Amino acid sequence: MSETLAVTESGDGTGWQRRVVDRSLDDAKKRSIDRGARLIRAAAKVLDRTHGESLTVQEVADEAGQSLRTLYQYFASKDDLLLAVYEEAMRTYARLITAAVVQFEDPLERLAGGIMAAARMPAMHGSGVDRGLSHLRLQLSQAHPTLVASAQEPVTTFFRRLIEDAAGDGKLADVEVDKATYFVCSLRNSYNTSVTLGNDVGLELPDVIDLSVFSLGGMGCVLPREWHERVDTELKLAVGDGRSILRQLAREPGRPGRTKAR
Repeated sequence: MSETLAVTESGDGTGWQRRVVDRSLDDAKKRSIDRGARLIRAAAKVLDRTHGESLTVQEVADEAGQSLRTLYQYFASKDDLLLAVYEEAMRTYARLITAAVVQFEDPLERLAGGIMAAARMPAMHGSGVDRGLSHLRLQLSQAHPTLVASAQEPVTTFFRRLIEDAAGDGKLADVEVDKATYFVCSLRNSYNTSVTLGNDVGLELPDVIDLSVFSLGGMGCVLPREWHERVDTELKLAVGDGRSILRQLAREPGRPGRTKAR
């Protein structure tokens, strides 16, 4: 019997042995992901309390009830943790604006609706208006612009798909999809920063209708303001319980809180 086991252990293992090893690895992976998610939730809570203006890894460890040593087993640095928070927040953000336009069948209405939904999102989440996310993006962009771009991919992909659909339907004139997506996403970031952190230009801030009119007009589609206003009224914006995206993330990364339509 011992000789048989010795032969088995020297090879790739029997079916049950492979299954035991795979199950152990799967369990370890799940525990690591769960522990990382708890740390992300803790970081989101700290960022929400401070509006993104301050955070230390010690505060996060204390919030999560973990040691600093444990935190550094999952995240190599403070920036690594902040990037994880921002990545999860962008996934939540993309789900919310996708849900806001899912009812539109016309690709152009989906595009206009997506632009306005994204612009309205900060004001839909209570007094905090997601200042934390704006601070977080500006802070991370200085040191890790490529990683921030990767974290924003769910939102970038959302707008790229909307522009592709509208162009494919013949609603946009000779638009270069990547460049149009860049302009729309850059405009969204700039507008949301002005709404959440303050208008540093010193001129009257356009409203979300102006934003949609300008964006579609820049892509060769000029429609009356009334058309944009109608699309805006038909958006299914999630107002939920007034929590910011960071607060939703603090509840559980990857799963937005319960919401109701505007």
